[in-house]
Amino acid sequence: MQTCNERSRSVWLHPSIYLQCLVDSEQKAEVKKIMQRVRGKLDRMPSTKLTDFLRSKIDVLDEDRKEMVGVFGKTGAGKSSLINAILGKTKLLPSGNQGACTSVMIQVEANMINEKYIAEIEFITVQDWKDELWSILRVKSGKEEEDEDKEIDVEDGDEDYQKIKALYGKEGHGKNVEELMDKKLFEIPEFYSSCKKKLFCDTAEELSKKIACYVLSDSNSDTFERMYWPLVKCLTIKVPNCKDLLEHVVLVDLPGNGDCNKSRDTMWKSFIGNCSVVWIVSDISRAISEKESWEILDSTVSLFGPGGECRSISFICTKTDDIEEIAKDNARSIILTRNEITKKKVREKFNKQKDVKKHFSDAESFKVFTVSSKKYNMEKQSELDEKAEQWMNALDTEIPHLQKFLRNLNDHHTRTSDYISGVDGILSLMQAARNNNNTDSKEEVCQVLEQRLEHNLKSIVQYMEKPYNTFDQCLSKGVQQSEDSCETLMNKVWKSCRGQYGIVRCLCENNGIYKPKGKKNKRKEINVNESLASCMRSCIDEEFTYFFPNDKCGPIRKKIEDFTLDTNSLVEKHKSVSLHLKFLNTEEKKLKTQLIRDLLDKKKQIYFTLPDSIKDSMHVSYTNASMYTGKGSLQRMKDELHLNIKRANVFWKAKKDMMDGLTKLKDHMVMHLKYNIEESIRMSLHTPNSSFLPDVTEDYNKIRELMVCSSTIPVATIWYPHTEFQCQTVEGQTNVQEPRIITSQHIRRPTYRLQFPEAGLFQCGLTGLVFEMAGKGDVCVKMSQWDTSVLGSMTPAGPLFSISCPAVLQLHLPHCMCDDEEVLSVAHFTGGTMEIVKPLKTTASHVVVNIPNPSLVGLIRCGLSTLPVQSRVLLFLCPQGNTNQNGMLNVFLLPKNVPTFEVIDQQKGSTFIQTSSECTLSPGRKYGLCCELVDYNLHLKSRTFHGDFSPNFLPTFQVNLECISDAKNMNLTLLDRETNDQKVWECVVQTG
Repeated sequence: MQTCNERSRSVWLHPSIYLQCLVDSEQKAEVKKIMQRVRGKLDRMPSTKLTDFLRSKIDVLDEDRKEMVGVFGKTGAGKSSLINAILGKTKLLPSGNQGACTSVMIQVEANMINEKYIAEIEFITVQDWKDELWSILRVKSGKEEEDEDKEIDVEDGDEDYQKIKALYGKEGHGKNVEELMDKKLFEIPEFYSSCKKKLFCDTAEELSKKIACYVLSDSNSDTFERMYWPLVKCLTIKVPNCKDLLEHVVLVDLPGNGDCNKSRDTMWKSFIGNCSVVWIVSDISRAISEKESWEILDSTVSLFGPGGECRSISFICTKTDDIEEIAKDNARSIILTRNEITKKKVREKFNKQKDVKKHFSDAESFKVFTVSSKKYNMEKQSELDEKAEQWMNALDTEIPHLQKFLRNLNDHHTRTSDYISGVDGILSLMQAARNNNNTDSKEEVCQVLEQRLEHNLKSIVQYMEKPYNTFDQCLSKGVQQSEDSCETLMNKVWKSCRGQYGIVRCLCENNGIYKPKGKKNKRKEINVNESLASCMRSCIDEEFTYFFPNDKCGPIRKKIEDFTLDTNSLVEKHKSVSLHLKFLNTEEKKLKTQLIRDLLDKKKQIYFTLPDSIKDSMHVSYTNASMYTGKGSLQRMKDELHLNIKRANVFWKAKKDMMDGLTKLKDHMVMHLKYNIEESIRMSLHTPNSSFLPDVTEDYNKIRELMVCSSTIPVATIWYPHTEFQCQTVEGQTNVQEPRIITSQHIRRPTYRLQFPEAGLFQCGLTGLVFEMAGKGDVCVKMSQWDTSVLGSMTPAGPLFSISCPAVLQLHLPHCMCDDEEVLSVAHFTGGTMEIVKPLKTTASHVVVNIPNPSLVGLIRCGLSTLPVQSRVLLFLCPQGNTNQNGMLNVFLLPKNVPTFEVIDQQKGSTFIQTSSECTLSPGRKYGLCCELVDYNLHLKSRTFHGDFSPNFLPTFQVNLECISDAKNMNLTLLDRETNDQKVWECVVQTG
């Protein structure tokens, strides 16, 4: 179990965000249970084409392609601390101050099963390590056969030495490969059995200690401690209680370059190619001057840009709190000023990165953050001293901005809605199949759909001729340029090799690729295949970015999105097959989503076709060249490669392979849509009556109910345009529609999700809140609990609303004051601090305030007031046990600006009595309730009216109806005990 400290460091969630996540999670869990029951029923049935089809559709519901965030940066830049702070787990990933971090790739994702911290360690194969040892010892011994003119490269042994030292210590000295592979030297059963090692811990700190020896290259201990990072391929960490950030997102801590180990290098390239987002992390003091961060961008852009799926790049400057001691008296101002200057300089430098900029030209595709993980953690742990509090608040650290970024990327609500929509489609088909009549209508609909399908597919085939012809022309030009400049390109390669036999031989042994070793080695990777493909690449780069952009919808993707059978247009005329059409509509959306996913994967393959094709064409010559030894072998190796380039027509073959890739993409798009839609039409409209299928009517209705609950309803506009607002109030308006309340049977309090279609003034009829919107936007509203300990001498004068509303110009909070002289203010809580905001004006019903980005907002006043307030008396009839007889009448005395529906929601199972409820009550006074019957009167004990704004409401009076079960009507009167029992409210209640 998590400790109290562990939980206190968790990410703070805005109440509206928390509630939406909770609602979505509970809805999805409920839907999954429904589908488990349905799948169980299908499994007990005989196998038919339809039942097999339904099972397959249920099985793919849970398929989830996660968004990947690649986090790059050199050791000491603060990557681990950054990830820890974002997740609210300060001791999760071991950081650089515990020992130098290695190039181990670390995935961080959500543990969706339980509250354990889990680590899964994947190792390289035994053969991979054996080959690596052989290579290391060959270089160290100098026994490789050499050319007589060879220059010795002394830098290559640096990282090799670190690997031997980390894993074997002094025991590794003087041993050969076979001796080093002896199992007695270290015990990791999972390494030898090619299995993943799994660790389970209750806390982040415990896990961090256990994984340290797998990710750190040294320790602070004076004695030798074996470090296993040379054997680790990848480490996956699963973190509990972070589904709002990581349910559909994976954070990957990546080294800035690849690895000499082929399996690690392949995984590294795969990770980069799958990154939706790239974060470059650098110490703010070196963000501009340090070359490594910018070289990472430059060297990997082809992998995550045109050869990947990255939509945005963020440059994250860390350690912003690190300032000189002399400047700490004015720390916050100095820090924020430096942050803005650094952001500007980083953007300017990014705009000069031509190779990166041509693929990420949109302004929204590059962002800069200036963060302080240390200050954010201190703020959240409340460990600041008085002086430090003046430095930075949580928002200044910009960690909340990155958390918001991840939540948007996670897109929990959309994923849940898509899942429920998919379930709705499957149950619609099952409902339709059980009542599969009206053959004539189905035949007519089939003909229409098949014609539309044929028309759409023909349109795709015709359009795909455009990119084909464009690339054909560009590649022909590139082939000519490549042939003309082949000698120049190869001479650049030989220059990079610096005439060293060992480098050229290594290059040939690895199919034209040489990766320099050692942390101190500043040389770049040498890749003959990429060099030879460079002219062809430069000829297609602009067109490739146009047809296959990552950060926006390109023309090919738009062609997929425009594909439609338009099933909705057939529903009105063919209502008897409306459920069949609903299923087909759902399937169409899923197919297009999958095809867009396939488009990204296919375009990555197409982009790397050129160097991959050249590598294949050169494979034999690489192998032959690597075998040359003795005098003059270096030149013979060069000649072998030059000769093969001309003999094998490598450039024309590369062009042909890329054109074939485009043809395969077109064929895949057409066949994917044709086969799957034809199958769906056949199963839904050509299948005979299938009354043998299980009855899912109840499940279907439940899904429809959940879909309604998860939707957003627009609120009616009160006035337009904005210029009229200053002289208007909301009093007396009757054209305000009430939004639907999104609740769940497991949620204690409701949330109100509203959708504003455009700019204007809007009112929520349930909460009484009024929003003046700057434009279209969504709002999430929920009541929260006041913490009166932070208010000092102030007291609440209304509910505390949790509001998520990014586009509000002004906010109107409903009040309940009767006296115009009552002075009200607005408390606004954000980032753990309270701000008291002075109202722009106070009308007879609302307090108007200007808070552009509200979070927790509520009305307050000075001290305890006894002035009368507008109030309500709310009545609820509670049933007696499990019977239908009324057992209790609950009577609530509440201020008028408390949302009635909040109380109704808490009184589920009771009957709300609609009656004239308004009255005027004074806080602190005693009131009595008199129940007048035909035979006698019942006086309840007097109660004090507190004017409570807590979201957890308790009845002021309770009337036991068992003793008056014969009476059909009861007259209720509320009496002011301090004014000679003056009547302040009365009504007649039917009890029988």
